[in-house]
Parts: sequence; structure tokens; C-alpha cells
Amino acid sequence: MNGDVGAIFALYRSCLRQIRRLPTEYLRQFFRLRVGDDVRTILDPKRNHLVPTKIARVQKDLRKLEGANAGYAKCFDYVLNTAYGRRGPLRWEILDPLLSDPGAPLPPRIIPAVESSRPPLISREMRALLMSDASRMTKALSNRALAHPPNLPPRADPKSPEAQALGPFSKRREVNLRRRFFRAELQKTMFPLQVVVEGAPVGTASGGAAVTGRRTDADALAGTRIRAVGLQHSGVFEEIEALASPSRKLRHSPQGTSADSSTQEQAGPYFQSHLPIRFLRRRYQQLLARIPMLLYKPPRVTPQGAQSGKYQVTLSPNAAKRFAPANRIASETDVAWIKCSQKVGIGESKKSPK
Repeated sequence: MNGDVGAIFALYRSCLRQIRRLPTEYLRQFFRLRVGDDVRTILDPKRNHLVPTKIARVQKDLRKLEGANAGYAKCFDYVLNTAYGRRGPLRWEILDPLLSDPGAPLPPRIIPAVESSRPPLISREMRALLMSDASRMTKALSNRALAHPPNLPPRADPKSPEAQALGPFSKRREVNLRRRFFRAELQKTMFPLQVVVEGAPVGTASGGAAVTGRRTDADALAGTRIRAVGLQHSGVFEEIEALASPSRKLRHSPQGTSADSSTQEQAGPYFQSHLPIRFLRRRYQQLLARIPMLLYKPPRVTPQGAQSGKYQVTLSPNAAKRFAPANRIASETDVAWIKCSQKVGIGESKKSPK
């Protein structure tokens, strides 16, 4: 047992050495807590059934941390996705509140006598995320797809010719298909770290007129009667935007050097890493492309009439483009190679026996 404990502590020390080399304080704190919790679970005799799983996870984290500190983009993206809730337990902690809506009525039962046969409740925030291209890995869903999932057969509609010819569709199968569709679509959806109130008062101009802008504080949420989302009030998303901004300077401090505290406060978030700042900034720009911004527009009165509050989804202006251009202009060299390959292909097809 002593040998096993010694190997576990050696693994823990290796992780700590790699964690100290991460570029931001948030990443260092997150993985210290994550690895520390896993090691305590491994050493707990009451949780022996979790030991193989936790050891495998710590070993995987160590490999990813070593790759990230070596400058491998895929490993660094894994580290960022884990720390900022794009994967792993934090993703589901962010998702869980969005699966309920305290102010909305429950959908009707599909099977009248079974309480658990209600279709999934889609909150206003979740509906905006499912119906926006900015928060989807695939095509955004429509209102029709949410009301009648495309995996349901035509027979599920009682008025369809199939239902009239073959009889009604099984209600239990309908319940299962609706849940399966909703779970699959959640896997294709990216979730925000906070909600932003758009058009909230931020101050007054010199003439006394109110100035509006975007706010994420508790007072703005309470004034519009909406709930917080994800890591609201933590400043994590603002830090990511600052690190991804190409216009900021004085954000790179070589590891092992200490900067003046006043300089750090003026410069804001900065990288403390041996890796090139261009590489780090690019990783955070691509991370922003995987973190949608959930905007809430409060109710307002317009010349066309009163408009109710609604959610919208967009991406940060500092986010990298998620999709490459569809078309690329071929150069003269590319055209020459294409013609050459076509001639070779035609010649080989003529020589081949029929």
C-alpha cells in the first residue's frame, strides 16, 4: 500500500509542476482544485470503487497539461475546454439550471396517467440557444422542430393518413423519441458563461440624458427579473475577452519574473507563460468562438407597439471565425497542377484494360 500511495503522490507532484506553468491564474487554480479533489478521492478508503476511474483521469489530465505546456494546440484547447465548461462536469453544472424555468407552466402529459411522460421543458434561454447558429455546432433548430421533433414518424400525428390507416402511434415510444432528440441536441449546443442585459442604464451624459449599454451585474439582472447563468459575476468571461483582444499590450510576463503591482492593475489580465503570446491569444480567440454570448433585451415601447423582453445569442467581436471561407481562388500554379492531374488520370484510364 505504501508503494501505491507513493506512486499517487508522485503523480500528484507531476501534475502540480505542470499546473504551475499554465499561463493564467484561473487555469492554475482550476486544475489545482480538480486534481486535488481527484487525489483525495483516490486516497479515501470509502471510495475504492472510484479509484481506477480517478487515476485514469489524473493521468489523462497530466498528459494534456504536458502537451499544452509544450505548445500543442489540441492539448491546450482540451485544457481550456475543461476549465471553461466546454466539456466535463463544469459543462453540466452550467447546463443544469437552463433545463428548468420556474415561471413557466409544465408541458402537458403525453400519457395522461403518467406524470413522467411530460416532454422536456424548454426554458426561454435554452430556446434561444437551440435556435441560434452562434451557439450550435450544427444547423440551428426551428420552432417546428422543437414542437414536433423530426425523429418522430408521420404516424405520431393522429390526423395523418398513416395514423388513420395503421392506428395511433405508441405514446410510450413518442415520449422516448422526444427525450432522445432533446438529449442529442443538447450535445450539439454550446452554453454561455453569463447573461448580458442590453440597453441597461450605465450612467448619465453631460446634458442629463440617460446612457444605456451592456451590464452583467446583479442589479441589472434584478431590474429585469432574469436569472444569472453559468459563472455570472465571476469576471471569467471578461478576462477571456481581454486576453483574446489583439489591441491589448503589456499582457505577457515571462514565467519567473515579477511585475510591479500597479503595472499589473493598469494592464489588466496578462499571460504568464513561456509560450508565444501569439499562440496563446489565438487559443483564447478560438475559445471565444465556443462560448456564445446570451443577450437579454428588456421590454420596451416602440412606435409599432409594446415589445416583450427576449433573449438573443451572438459571439464576441474578439472570437475567431468558426468556419473557413467556402470558396478559395486558385493561383496559376494550382490551375497547372489540376490540369496535370487531369491529364494523368485520363492517360491511366486509357491504358487500363477493360
